[in-house]
Parts: sequence; structure tokens; C-alpha cells
Amino acid sequence: MLKTFIFFESGNKWVEEQSHLLYHDLCAFVDEDNHVIFLWNGPQSTKERLKKGTESINQILKDYPSINFVAKPLDKNAPPNIKNLLEKLLEAVKKEQEVESYQFSHLSTIRFHLVLSVILLILPIITFAILASSLLWESLGNNILISSSNYNNWLLYANILLIISLIISIPIVAIAIYEYDIPIIVFSSTSIFILILLILYLQQGIFLFQFQELSTSSLYYIAKTDLYIFLIIIGFAIALFEVPNIFNTANFLITYKKFIF
Repeated sequence: MLKTFIFFESGNKWVEEQSHLLYHDLCAFVDEDNHVIFLWNGPQSTKERLKKGTESINQILKDYPSINFVAKPLDKNAPPNIKNLLEKLLEAVKKEQEVESYQFSHLSTIRFHLVLSVILLILPIITFAILASSLLWESLGNNILISSSNYNNWLLYANILLIISLIISIPIVAIAIYEYDIPIIVFSSTSIFILILLILYLQQGIFLFQFQELSTSSLYYIAKTDLYIFLIIIGFAIALFEVPNIFNTANFLITYKKFIF
């Protein structure tokens, strides 16, 4: 049978402990079957504590008056059952230390951030797909033909998605500031800046293109070259924040997956 005791230096006494250990503890593993006491001095403990604890070891031995115990340090040659018990007692402090090593420290902020980040990745792609659908419009020679109502709806849908993306970016930045995650703060702030520019750019409406001579108030003729340049500008602007955010979200998912699923 195994018993564990922790040495309290302030009271110069050994107290039985069965739940957990800390790195600054001095612990005695009493192997009653083999009459051995294994002493474990934590990595944050001191030699002075080990000395005092060893000198006070008789406090434990008084419960075994007829048995002669041998005291030895707990090293790599200790029996497996002793090592396993040590690992079990250190589980709590190791888990606490692991949590402290993560930038995000709350389960709610981890999950909320991931959901918002995934949505923010998807919406700009849908926005670009809507704008790129202009390549399917009716063409005539070097021009693209589109009715004024369809043109306005085309820009309206893209603007709505960009505005939603902008709104989603704000709580992402707020969470990153709360958790003090500098990379996410930088990426999200950059996303907000680019999204604002894109929204302002699309707000130009009919002034985005120089309509060709045959255009009327209800039917617009747009030069294919102008449309291609427009899509390249939009695609490049979206890629400026979309590509870094893809890597950032993937890295976040890899780092915190154990807390998400």
C-alpha cells in the first residue's frame, strides 16, 4: 500500500496528502509493502526544505514502530507505481500550467472567436463570387450589358455582405483585445480598415464605371476591360486580409481544438 505525505516547512511537520501536489512541494511516498520511503523534492522546492523534511521523517515512521524503512530520493529508477502516482498527483498543476501557456484563457471566448472568424472567412468569398457573377452578364463585342435595376442589386448585395463582415470584425477585435492576442488584433484591425475602404469604394455606384456611349438610364454598357480591372482590385483587396486570416484561423483551430470539440 502507498501513502503520500507533504512536508510543511512553516510547521515543520508532515501531513498526509491524497489529491494533488505542487512544484514547490516536498513529498514522501511511503511504500508500506517494500518498507521504502521515496522522497520527491519538487523542481520549485529548495534543498533547505529537503534537509528539514528528511530530518523530520520520524514523524511518519512513528506510525510504523516495528518496521525499519529505508529513505531514498525518487529518481528515474523508482518503481512504476510510484511514478504513476506522482504523475496523477501532478495532473492538476500541469493542466493549470498548460492553460496559462495559451493566449486565450476562456472557453467562451475561444468558441465565440472561432465561430466569428469562420463566418468572416466565408462572407468575403461570397461577396467576391457575387461581384464576379458579372462575368456571366450578356456581352456585346467589347462591352457587358446590364439593366440599371440588376446593376444596383448587384452592388447592394455585395455591400450588405461587406457591412455584415465589418460588423463581425468588431467583436473579433474586442475579444482579441480582452485576451491580449496581438497578432489577431493586428489582422482584425487590418480587415476592418480594408472592409471600410471596400464599402466606400462600392458606394460610388454608377460612378464605378465609365458607361459606354450606347448606355441609357435603364441599360448600362460597361467595357469588359473596366470590369476586369474592377474585379482585380476587389479580389486583391479581399485577398489582403482573407489570406492572412485563413492562416490565422487555421492556426487558432489547431492550437485550441482540444477546447472546442
